[in-house]
Amino acid sequence: MAYNTKRLFIFLSVFVTVYVLFPSSGDGFDESQPVELVDSKRSNMRKFRTAHSFINSVYYYKNSKSLGKNAVSIVMITDQWSHNITDLPITILAKNSTNQITATTRNQIDGMPTCRYITTVALTNVLDNPETLEIQDENGEVMLLPFQYAKTTAPSKVMICISPQFAAEQWQLFVMHVHAAKQFGAHMHIYITSIIESYYKLMLEYEKAGYITLDKWIRIKFPDPKSAYIDANPHVEWRNQAGAQTDCLMKYKEAVDYIAFFDMDDILFPKFAMNYWEEFNYMYNVRPDATALSYGRREHEFIKPSTLDEFSFMEIVGSLKSSPLVKSGKVVIRPENYNSTWIHFTWHHPKQTRFEVESPHLVHVQRPLQKNGNENIKQLWKMTFDQLNETIREMDIVSIQLDFLTMKNSSHVIQEIKDGLPDSDFYLPVVFKCYYDRFYSWAFDKKEKPEGTCPNADECHLPQRPEYPCIHSDASYFSGPKMTPISYHYATDMVWTDQIGCYQ
Repeated sequence: MAYNTKRLFIFLSVFVTVYVLFPSSGDGFDESQPVELVDSKRSNMRKFRTAHSFINSVYYYKNSKSLGKNAVSIVMITDQWSHNITDLPITILAKNSTNQITATTRNQIDGMPTCRYITTVALTNVLDNPETLEIQDENGEVMLLPFQYAKTTAPSKVMICISPQFAAEQWQLFVMHVHAAKQFGAHMHIYITSIIESYYKLMLEYEKAGYITLDKWIRIKFPDPKSAYIDANPHVEWRNQAGAQTDCLMKYKEAVDYIAFFDMDDILFPKFAMNYWEEFNYMYNVRPDATALSYGRREHEFIKPSTLDEFSFMEIVGSLKSSPLVKSGKVVIRPENYNSTWIHFTWHHPKQTRFEVESPHLVHVQRPLQKNGNENIKQLWKMTFDQLNETIREMDIVSIQLDFLTMKNSSHVIQEIKDGLPDSDFYLPVVFKCYYDRFYSWAFDKKEKPEGTCPNADECHLPQRPEYPCIHSDASYFSGPKMTPISYHYATDMVWTDQIGCYQ
């Protein structure tokens, strides 16, 4: 009897522990309490009656080639496990000075089904020149939507949307990419979460000179959730990268002819024309029915300079070595063909509609080597490299170098900050090791990939470096009223701050 009583006690103890940590739907758990359910193992499949969504941006289009007149797009992340958002049209109340209407959205998602939170775009059409937009739920609760007019002009006909940078220190990659983009007629829109302060000041000078536009990419927060929730940051793919790319798409949808979704270490050297615009026109003439041009990424290593004074585009190209490995591609699109995107492409077009460009490839400079530094990354990332296997025209190399020298020597700010740029790697090996352990080892070490894995490294520990302070994006966060079936959160008044550190 004592033995059975002991077994019962152990069983009840385990049951209570599981119940508290991972309550399941219908178990009596009070979802109305605004508590965070910690799901570090990403195994809690609970479906919340009231799910949560974070709105990244809302755009209004007077006229859109693909969306029609008076269109509205809402870019957000939603909890796809609790509710099928594609089957839940959102009611929008739109008012102007003379009229008001009610509209419903058509929703689409782009991303991994293995992540609880997914990039979502809600589209609808409203009335002329709306003064207010509101979301209304099925019980009549309303929330005001902060919105902005989508851009109708841009610095270039080709926009390169650069995925969010965090703990950014590899200024050499930026200098390479920004001058290549300028040479081939593109403007870069760069999302930043956190960045070394001196590197940030360098970027600011390039923004003032018209090379780039900097944009803040903030963490997701539910400041006043009013019901139970699971934190989105560990449960969205790669820091909501698809959300940033979709925001960039919807921002410039009516302003440019082409949009490229690249990482900072993806550099394209045109092969059939002198600039990107003509190159992409050429490719679309080869495949007029293509929904996107997909450029495979060939892995490269190169020796990077330690200081800005040592920077030579000619020396960098001379040190480039190519790998036989060509990874999954990044796309260049005509924006009227896309209404949302994932990291690599939209899931809303069949694979065969993408034009897989055989040559050129993106020069993927993911393995920069230090001139006189520790190269432990070679031991971790074992890959074969040989002579350069991509075409880079000598005339372009010379022109890019001249443009760099002009920019460097004409800016007194760059002269003041150049010696403060990091001269050795700190965050690169830390981040790479964490990403490798959590994701890339499955590919490189031929390990079996766990089922249901959400690509995410939010729990990576990033040590701080006092001698190199960081700038981080921040904002004022707001929560709307509790709504059914989804409550919404958003941020306004985004700022740069030196009070947070180098984090994701």
